[in-house]
Amino acid sequence: MAAFDEVYRAYGPSVRAYLARLTGDAWLADELQQETFYRYLRAGADIAARNGSLGPWLFKVATNLARDRARRKKPEPLDREPAASGADAAAATAAHDVDQCVRREVERLPAELREAFLLRAHHALTYPQVAHALDISERTAKERFRLAREILAHRLKPMLGE
Repeated sequence: MAAFDEVYRAYGPSVRAYLARLTGDAWLADELQQETFYRYLRAGADIAARNGSLGPWLFKVATNLARDRARRKKPEPLDREPAASGADAAAATAAHDVDQCVRREVERLPAELREAFLLRAHHALTYPQVAHALDISERTAKERFRLAREILAHRLKPMLGE
């Protein structure tokens, strides 16, 4: 069980953050994170036997669980904390507005682009790891990430004043 604790400490927060961004639902992210690590417990020896990288495998399971859930129900957007008060309230409000706009645009991306973007940009997976996690080729992973960045840049350009 010590090995599980190490794996959970190493990957648990990252898997949960990915699921929260992917689903837009903190409660659902918790549930899917639990199911992801339950499946890890059940398949632990199989993962080692396939000589697979654990991080991408966990993200792959998490992605598949989120996809399955999305087919059953559309998620609600994730709520954010209110902006800070005081002297920095205006700056915090502006930053919060930008953050909300970026979050909204990421949520609007098609699922396959959003998955690749979140794994690469927010969780720093390499293209081979993204490809493994999403069960796609490395070339497709690169193309999905590139396309997601282009779409986001185009949509956010007016807001950022560039």
